[in-house]
Amino acid sequence: MPHTPQQGRETGFDVIVVGNGALGSSAAVELARRGASVALIGRAHRPYAASTAAGAMLGCFGEVTTALLDNAYGQAKFELDLLAKDVWPQWLESISGGVSDGRDLLTATGTTVLLNSVGTGSIDTDNFNAIRATLEKHDEPYETVDPADLDWLDPDPNSRPLQALHIPGEHAVDSGRLLHRLERTARDLGVTVVDGHASSVISDGDQVRGVVLENGESLTAGQVLLAGGVGTQDMVDSVPGLGDCIPRLVAGYGVSALVTTEDGTQPQSVIRTPNRAFACGLHIVPRSAGQVYVGATNIISPRPLADPVMRDILFLLECSHRQIRRNLWTSTVVRVNVGNRPISLDGFPLLGETPLDGLWMMTGTYRDGLFLSPVLAKEFARRLLGEEPELNLEPFAPERAPLQGVSRESVVDTTVEHTLATGYEQHWRVPTDWQEFLDVGLKPIYAEWAKELDADFTPQPDLLAAARLEPQLVTWLRTYYDNCRARFGRPGETSPAAGDLVDSAAEFLTAARVPAPRADALALAAHALPGYSPETGAATPVPTEGAERFWSLVARRADREPLEYLLGRARLFDLELEVGAGVFVPQPRTEALVTEALARCDTPRPRVVDLCTGSGAVALAVGALRPDAVVTGVDHSADALRWAKQNGDKLRSRVKAEVDFVEGDIADPELLAALDGGVDLVTAVPPNFPDRLQVVPETSVYQPATAIRSGWDGLDAMRAVAATAARLLRKEGVLAVEHHDALTDAVIEIVREAGFDSVTSHTDQNGHPRFVIARRAAA
Repeated sequence: MPHTPQQGRETGFDVIVVGNGALGSSAAVELARRGASVALIGRAHRPYAASTAAGAMLGCFGEVTTALLDNAYGQAKFELDLLAKDVWPQWLESISGGVSDGRDLLTATGTTVLLNSVGTGSIDTDNFNAIRATLEKHDEPYETVDPADLDWLDPDPNSRPLQALHIPGEHAVDSGRLLHRLERTARDLGVTVVDGHASSVISDGDQVRGVVLENGESLTAGQVLLAGGVGTQDMVDSVPGLGDCIPRLVAGYGVSALVTTEDGTQPQSVIRTPNRAFACGLHIVPRSAGQVYVGATNIISPRPLADPVMRDILFLLECSHRQIRRNLWTSTVVRVNVGNRPISLDGFPLLGETPLDGLWMMTGTYRDGLFLSPVLAKEFARRLLGEEPELNLEPFAPERAPLQGVSRESVVDTTVEHTLATGYEQHWRVPTDWQEFLDVGLKPIYAEWAKELDADFTPQPDLLAAARLEPQLVTWLRTYYDNCRARFGRPGETSPAAGDLVDSAAEFLTAARVPAPRADALALAAHALPGYSPETGAATPVPTEGAERFWSLVARRADREPLEYLLGRARLFDLELEVGAGVFVPQPRTEALVTEALARCDTPRPRVVDLCTGSGAVALAVGALRPDAVVTGVDHSADALRWAKQNGDKLRSRVKAEVDFVEGDIADPELLAALDGGVDLVTAVPPNFPDRLQVVPETSVYQPATAIRSGWDGLDAMRAVAATAARLLRKEGVLAVEHHDALTDAVIEIVREAGFDSVTSHTDQNGHPRFVIARRAAA
């Protein structure tokens, strides 16, 4: 039903602009310049507005984050930002009424971005690097700065910056003076400025007719532009059904402060950090002499707030003196500002005409409304007055299905990452290893919460986190999602990109303390995703069954199951060996033992025995490198011998020597008795860890204990190997045995006592003493 006022007078205009912040005031100016009769509605003191509390930084590069540019919608928004950065000089001059060129509104010369040690590397460092990479991509001038050379910077030593870069083309304006100048320009152009509040929209069928003020007065117009930030939502709600599929606007409540410095100084440029956990970065903006603006916090709230929360004031001021300049501690706080940024339920701006003819919406999101105001003002003036549009705003049309820029999995990962980062930003003290526990614990919680919230759609990370604490947000999100499903149908399933899966898996494995998380994630991807390679397949969509197979392996690796078990193979030299439960995983370090042992054994057609053969890796490597050899592998484990024989059969074409495997106990004095005194080379990789020694889970939990541990001192098997080798070897025969690096001296003594001489110790590829080579004494 159309809303028709029952009282008050009517006044007609071409366009009514609701909202007198930077966006609404700029649009009113641009419309009036083009000859339209315009009413600009908003309370003079602008309660709840974002513009009045803004730092008013005129830059887009300093706002770059990895999350902004990792999806098509964020990139489209950044393209608008790029247009805006070039418009501001002319725009400031155009609203200065000939009294100046507009530069008197500027309060800062350039922006300096700091990377300090306060946040987390996965957010602060990555965003800092993203800023630099984007500057370079767009050929925007910048310079790397030594933080020690920044005169005004004097942070607490615990928060000192690690790196800095200066962007000379990104300035700041005084938001209060900017709004005053916009209003004066609007009045000079004939705009009717209404100090009041619009309470509802007047419509006639499918056509807008005007608005009703809170005092009952009606203003009529053929076009109405809602540019009132988060307050726009009340106007949408006044038209039944209009907002069903328009993502609702909620408040990004934040505080900033105006501070008079104790020593009367201020920086020349904006000083800021990259954007941080669920919020903008800390920033200091010079204002009038001796004063600086300190901003800003950001908390999702279902409704705008007018008064600052103590928590946010304390946090903001604490950050400013610790991270930027210590003597801000003794400065005076002139004013605390409260602002409410408009945040839509899908995290992107609302730009365009609504389903109600003549009713338009124009919002910023998070931090860019003021910055985009000249560009959007010009574009909307063209559209409202029937001119040809110049910008593609179609992705951000108000009525739409939720814009899902990234996968649900990526949203969950980001939510967890930023949740933990808020703690580090506030200097929480937790035990060193707790972050991994928290990370691993939070991911399934948020994943389950996202699934519970909706089966198809996932909100932005900050909204996902906030919705767990705000039941009203849950209701709004579910209602919007249900309406969109009914209107647009269920969204098509978006397959995650292989590269995104690998990135997420690497983070997950890092949290699980896997030693080489990224390398393992890449190996599992190559194994589970046919055709994947990191060089060419990062953007390849992965079907559901492939993703499930991959994540099943990642979960097992996070439980520290050996990578080789998951892949089903290990390598020694160029031999691919099958391995799995029940057998020791051969290690690359053993290649050095095999190479050195064969170099010492120059007998033609050597007879070789490999004790503790396990998977048969050493026996088969010897057989591949010495085709004239005759090799016998021995192990007491029937499970291990099954793997060894399986590998022997598989590698028959590669291993030309005669190789067989037998079951036996290396301590048995009758083992291979027929070969006594006739063997040229004995190799062994026996169990060599002391029972009491703490060993990584990949070894201690999953691989057979009898292949790992060997008594209290770790030398039980070594004694048996030395005794059996002394019996089997001919005089001058060679023994090559691997050992634990901490037991070198004890192993040398055992080998000597067993009847060997020429005993030498050798290191592996990492320089650790790892194996001993000895000759059977001639006497």
